[in-house]
Amino acid sequence: MLEINRTDYEREKEARERRLKAYADEIQNQVRDKSREIVKELEEERHKQELTQADMAELTGMMASNIARLENGSRVPTFLVLQKYAVALGKQIEIKLCDCEE
Repeated sequence: MLEINRTDYEREKEARERRLKAYADEIQNQVRDKSREIVKELEEERHKQELTQADMAELTGMMASNIARLENGSRVPTFLVLQKYAVALGKQIEIKLCDCEE
């Protein structure tokens, strides 16, 4: 009887871990999508201001290769990186708390 309960517990634990991983993956995807939107807006503003990636590197103190990686979406940027890029363009990033959409 104890072995059955242990087996049930292990099964439930594995199912719980799969649900948590799926939840975390979904959040990561949402963050990646939102970050891409913001980076796209920043890149458009950079073009509008006729600045190059090299100009942005100089203005932000970041390496030009990191600016390129930021713009090509190979990584999810931190808020600090996004804010640094935005400030160099005379902009700022605003974060707000909203109700979740159903």
